[in-house]
Amino acid sequence: MRKSLCLVFLFFITTYFAISVLAQGSTTGAITGSVVDSQGSTLAGATISAKNINTNAERTTQIEEDGSYSFIQLPPGDYVVTVTVDGFKPEARNFTVLIGTTAVTRFVLVPEGTTEVIEIRATTTTLNETRTESSTNIDSQSIANLPINQRNFLDFSLTSSRVTADRVPTQGVAANSGLSFNGQPARNNNITIDGLDNNESASGSVRSTFSQEAIQEFQILADSFSAEFGRASAGIVNIVTKTGTNDTHGSLFFFNRNDGINTRDVFTSFKPNFDQYQFGATLGGPVKKDKIFYFTSFERLSIKQNNFVTIADQTVKSANSLGLALQNGPIPFSIGNTALLARSDIRLSNTDSVKVRYNGGFTYNGALELFGGLVGQTNSGVQKLEDNSIAISNTYINVGLNLVNETRFLYNRRTQDVLATDVGPQVRLIAPEGADIFGRGTFLTQNRKSRLYQIANITSISKGKNQIKFGLDYVFLEFNPNASNVPISPGGFAQFSPIDFGFLGGPSFSGLETFDPNLRSPQQLAFLQVFAAGLSQQGFPLLPLDKLALPVAFAQGFGDSRSGGTSKFFSLFFQDDIKVHPSLIIKAGVRYDLNRVRLQAKNNGNFSPRLSFSYRPTKISKLNIHAAYGLFFSVPFLGPTIPVDSTTSKKFTIALAVFPFSVIPFSLPGHKFPDGNTVPAALNLGPQFTQILTFQPDQRASYTQQANFGLDYFFNGQTSLSLQYTYVRGLKIFSARNINPVVRPVANDPVASFLTGRVNPNQGDNFEFENAFDSYFNGFTVTFNQRFKNRFSLLASYTFSKAIDNFIDFRIESGLLELVDSFKLRDERSLSLQDTRSRFVLSGGVDLSYRQNRILKGFQLSTIITLNSGRPYNLLAGIDLNQSGDNPPGDRPFANGTSIGRNLGITPGFANIDLRLSRKFVIKEKYKLEGTFEAFNLFNRVNISDFSRSFPPDAQGNFNLPPQDNGRFIVTPDRFRGAFPSRQLQLGFRISF
Repeated sequence: MRKSLCLVFLFFITTYFAISVLAQGSTTGAITGSVVDSQGSTLAGATISAKNINTNAERTTQIEEDGSYSFIQLPPGDYVVTVTVDGFKPEARNFTVLIGTTAVTRFVLVPEGTTEVIEIRATTTTLNETRTESSTNIDSQSIANLPINQRNFLDFSLTSSRVTADRVPTQGVAANSGLSFNGQPARNNNITIDGLDNNESASGSVRSTFSQEAIQEFQILADSFSAEFGRASAGIVNIVTKTGTNDTHGSLFFFNRNDGINTRDVFTSFKPNFDQYQFGATLGGPVKKDKIFYFTSFERLSIKQNNFVTIADQTVKSANSLGLALQNGPIPFSIGNTALLARSDIRLSNTDSVKVRYNGGFTYNGALELFGGLVGQTNSGVQKLEDNSIAISNTYINVGLNLVNETRFLYNRRTQDVLATDVGPQVRLIAPEGADIFGRGTFLTQNRKSRLYQIANITSISKGKNQIKFGLDYVFLEFNPNASNVPISPGGFAQFSPIDFGFLGGPSFSGLETFDPNLRSPQQLAFLQVFAAGLSQQGFPLLPLDKLALPVAFAQGFGDSRSGGTSKFFSLFFQDDIKVHPSLIIKAGVRYDLNRVRLQAKNNGNFSPRLSFSYRPTKISKLNIHAAYGLFFSVPFLGPTIPVDSTTSKKFTIALAVFPFSVIPFSLPGHKFPDGNTVPAALNLGPQFTQILTFQPDQRASYTQQANFGLDYFFNGQTSLSLQYTYVRGLKIFSARNINPVVRPVANDPVASFLTGRVNPNQGDNFEFENAFDSYFNGFTVTFNQRFKNRFSLLASYTFSKAIDNFIDFRIESGLLELVDSFKLRDERSLSLQDTRSRFVLSGGVDLSYRQNRILKGFQLSTIITLNSGRPYNLLAGIDLNQSGDNPPGDRPFANGTSIGRNLGITPGFANIDLRLSRKFVIKEKYKLEGTFEAFNLFNRVNISDFSRSFPPDAQGNFNLPPQDNGRFIVTPDRFRGAFPSRQLQLGFRISF
């Protein structure tokens, strides 16, 4: 009943305001203010216009009775606003409109005379002085001048205070966005381009983007955004593409870096080959001046590089002796990406316009499933991707109602193939150097073919004290069932961990000794001969165990893993910004999301109320006090639907074997059974030895409660200092756990434990995707922001925060759950992998020409500085201590007889400085030549990215844990296994006209 009343109320509100009444939108900004005479009297009925300087697109409106005016839904760009009143001198001012910001100004007219044009610098009114959300705008100047590795403009998001690089282990084919907002999962963001989604909804990653040359501006919304924005329980990245203008402009650019000017990786004694080329072009201008415009961009990235595998020589030798492909040291691979964009803007009239955009991405990535450190190259996967999108939008303006209506449409077609680089099996080995992984990737080979449609309609009306926006949005996504699959261990999977035969009076074996028979002692060999004879008397085949590898578990998938599915997302929103008083704005909104995903529970009732205010005390007019609270829902992922369907329908079966039965498949030629549709008899041990994937029957959408309180002090229109506290509570977060583990183990008998010890003794592992997880984030941020003024810009912030959760990710097949007991999630609550206790980030630039020095003429210097404190890591025992049957085991070492807490380790901190120096030359006025020098990791600091976190017990059952610092286990240098890139230098040039 409550839901029905809410729907009726929402319908009434949207219908009512559709015929009667936001300043800034997802792709636009606004200009508002008032017009008075020199005595302060209002000048109602006067005409005011806003003209885009580059396209001559003009908006005209009448001044309200109270003297106020507003231009809503203005595309980002430079405008001249002109006021004309009979008997008064016309006045014009220049503004730069940015996404999501409102430029506020007051015109004071004097008696008529000659026209006076007051020039205001482009950045004079760009700071959002009435904001209630946590937002950062990255304009085209910053995009062009800041040093960004591989020119991936999404990395500019990391210059925002509470956005960090995701720390979940490499995702590969099930990638995410790579950005964690306020400690939340990187899968729960929404990336939009021109107001339309650009998300890969299978797993919460990002569809192909394009050259940063094609970006007009983008906005980062970290929390408490308006009801217009949805499908994100974390953050929003809001991108607007460039348009053509009345002048023809273009550019050619080229960038190169190579091993000759780079430093070597700390884990190798020489510099292997490295070449990176990045080049492209843009062209834009008028087809018909003031009416039809075009903009195009092309960019190509080509990389030949090496990743460094630090698996020990002995492990490599052991693997090779068993006929398994494995090598360490630098291993080459290549990446190629082509990005295209073409956009056309058509002005049908002063009140009606159409935009059409095409963008395409074509990628070859030889290491999508990333390798390096303790992951061998044979575990990698090669990506071949084609991603094409067409977007069309229409904007209609009703001047009389001060109404703007926008209709948007998107079509996307995406084909991705990720090919295995090895036939299998995959081996996970607890070795002296750590937990090694090599052999065929868990998900590979995987194909995915999808098509997506999106349509949205948004109406904005401004009248008096109300600025109202409402709209609806529908997304349809489909995976082709004949061209999409998610195989799970089709090439086999073998786990090698230490085995202790002390309960039989025998010796213990290290993980490497279970893997390589050549490393066993005479005592171990003799024991295995006796042990094999004893097994044969119990009906087990007589095998020469002393000469065979002894995996503790083996799994392999058989059958047809193809499946498809659809997602349907529908949303309504209503937002009202009410100017209660000149110094007080209240923003109230509500959003409703309805989600339908195949095989997942129907998601109704996702109402997201949002409320905020902005208050500027009369006596301290430069101070903005703001606060906000709201609910923010994410959307279900379609990707898990494929393996859930294939395993529950029995089209695809994952068969398990535990020791000693696990020895049989690994003893075969190729160390696995041949690929096929039927489980071999030797591996068909009963339903208790299988795995299925399911969805929680009453699954709900993940959501967050977000609240903030902040103070912004504006020194002027370009400079501000902000203090903000942020609280984010994640609820019903989507992940997975095994709901049918072994809970009644038979001591030292894994076969009997599987047969009789499960929750449901008639089934095997049941990995359920569900909403049983949660998170907490508390953060305090200080930010100083100066837009480009006096040839200088600076954005600097420091955040002190704490993030807590009880999960890692939903990728159950890759051992990312790491749960000791899947029924005691409270015991898993601890510091999150995303926890960054202290973070400082600075970005900025200076035009060195300000010194009027001939040598410095045309030079610009810019930098990005990032300092992060260490992050938590989880210590693992490497063996199944509680005998719950999980493989790879998520058990943690014991201290004082009990399992230590999750994520009790602390990694080394991270520090990085990137620098860019450029010089521009003017050639015949029209042409400009720019040379650039960039240094990434300027001071060549060793930032550790990979390390060993396995601590198996010794022969006496004791755990040798690392030293502690303030109660946290540090990473000692002997466990370092990989590092972020060392210093890389890049040279480039650009010709523009």
